[in-house]
This record gives sequence, C-alpha cells and structure tokens, in this order.
Amino acid sequence: MYFENIKGQQFAKKYLSNSLKSNMISHAYMFEGPSGVGKNTLARELSRILLEMENLFNSPDYIEIKPDGNSIKIAQIRKMQTDILVKPYKSYKIYVFDEAQKMTIEAQNALLKTLEEPPKYAIIILVTNNKESLLDTIKSRCEIIKFTPIPIKEIADYLVKTGVDEKRASLLANFSRGSMQKAIELSESEDFYIMREEIQKYIETFLNGDLIDIMEIQNGIEKYKDQIINVLDLMINYFRDIIMVKENIDNSMIINLDKLVFIKNMSKKITYSQLSKIIDIIEETKNKLRSNCNFNISIQVMTLNIYEVIK
Repeated sequence: MYFENIKGQQFAKKYLSNSLKSNMISHAYMFEGPSGVGKNTLARELSRILLEMENLFNSPDYIEIKPDGNSIKIAQIRKMQTDILVKPYKSYKIYVFDEAQKMTIEAQNALLKTLEEPPKYAIIILVTNNKESLLDTIKSRCEIIKFTPIPIKEIADYLVKTGVDEKRASLLANFSRGSMQKAIELSESEDFYIMREEIQKYIETFLNGDLIDIMEIQNGIEKYKDQIINVLDLMINYFRDIIMVKENIDNSMIINLDKLVFIKNMSKKITYSQLSKIIDIIEETKNKLRSNCNFNISIQVMTLNIYEVIK
C-alpha cells in the first residue's frame, strides 16, 4: 500500500495509489487545500515512488520551485522550461511548485505553454492553498486533487506518539484546525502558552472598551511579530468560542475548553453581530499581513476597528 506514512487524506492517497497501480500518471496535478495538511509531503512521496529515490534532493530529476521573494516569477518558469528539455536519467522528470498561487500572471501564462505540450516524461505538481488565484486555463490542464483538514483525533494521536502529554495534545490538535504542520509547530513552541494567556488579556481589554488600554495592545502584540498569524488565529479562536457559548453549542466544540469560565463571562459583554464583525476584522488583518502590508499600521488599524465595533 502506498502512502501509509501520511496522515489523513484518504481520497488523495487512494486516487494516487490507483493511478500508480494502473500506470496512469498524469502530466500535471494540482494539490489544493489548507496549509499544513500534507500536500507537499504527498507530492514528495509520490516523487520518491516514481523516481525510485529515497533522497529526492540527490536527484537531478526532482526540482522544487518556490517563490522568489513574494512571488514565483516568469524568469523561474523560463529556467524550468530550459531544464525540462533535458531528458531524465530514469523515466520521469518532476517539478513541484510550492505555493503555486503566488505565480505572477506572466509566470502562469508562460507555464501554460508547457502544460499544453509537456514532454512525455514530465510531471508538474502545483501545490496551492488557493486555487482561485490561478488562471482557469491552468486549472483546466491539471488533475485537481482536493486536500482536507486532518481529523483532530489523528493529530492528537500523532502528537501523543511523539511524546506530548495527552491533554496538551488534545488542546494543540484543536488549535491546529486540521493542520498537522501547525500542531507540530505549536507543540515545539515555548511561547505558545504564554502567548495564549496574553491574548486572553487582550480579549478582556477589547471587551471592556477602554480606548487607551486597547491602543496598548499593539505594543504587546509587536513582540510576537514573527508569529503574528498564530497570534491572530488564537484571537479568532477565542471569539469563535464566545459565539459557541452564546449559542449553547456542546462544550466539545469549544477549543479553549479549559478557559470556559472566562469565555462565559466575556459572552455576556458582546453581541453576535459584534463578534462576527470582529472576526472579519482580524481575518482581514491576516490577509493584509500575508500581502506584506506594514505590520504596525495593520495592527493599529485592527485595534481601532475593533474598538469602533465594541464602543
């Protein structure tokens, strides 16, 4: 059985296993789904099988193409198009595009020519968490394989096997939102629990509605600049938990279950409409920061916008 070491993704594993058994490998795939759920891992494992190589990076027939700065540029596609003309040492030559959604339009149009008439030995795998950023003409020439969040129990079980305490593993698995990569990163983070306690204080400050105190939140968040997406995700999780409590959802759905008393107290200070608007504000801030908007300005705007919702 292929891909036994990869967690979750039963559909993707079965689909690719059947393709391998029937020798019906496509010249182009798109692995699409959330970050950290095994897309790159599966791309590499498929490449190992096809190239019959344990260490892919020793093979000239395996090439990973990653963003150069903020994007995958046309020059990188041109280089790949030159390289692809050189025949492989064995049966295949494989190109894996990490964060393919970051290809510029020029790069995508250039790649399209290769996807239309690839050499018989070439396999191109586009790995993306947002296929909508890619041209329809690109998508139409790929077999799209959908990746889904990994079940929470599978993540927790894996963490326990690596030596993480059972209760901590359960908490981290819930925070991961189905991303094994994120769960592992959090399990190795010394700052995670300190950060979580501080975020709880930020939530309380927001809901008390004092502008001077709220503006101080920016200074507190700044020290977590390198982990800002995790910080904002943790913040969102608290607000979502407050919604769950307000709707009397079963406690098993609450991520911060060990903070239930705090969450219930906060739920009395805010409406559904306010919660929804705040979550949207934080999500918008995440998108801005991922697009390399100015950190301080983005956080300042976020805190002011949340204050406007609460006041």
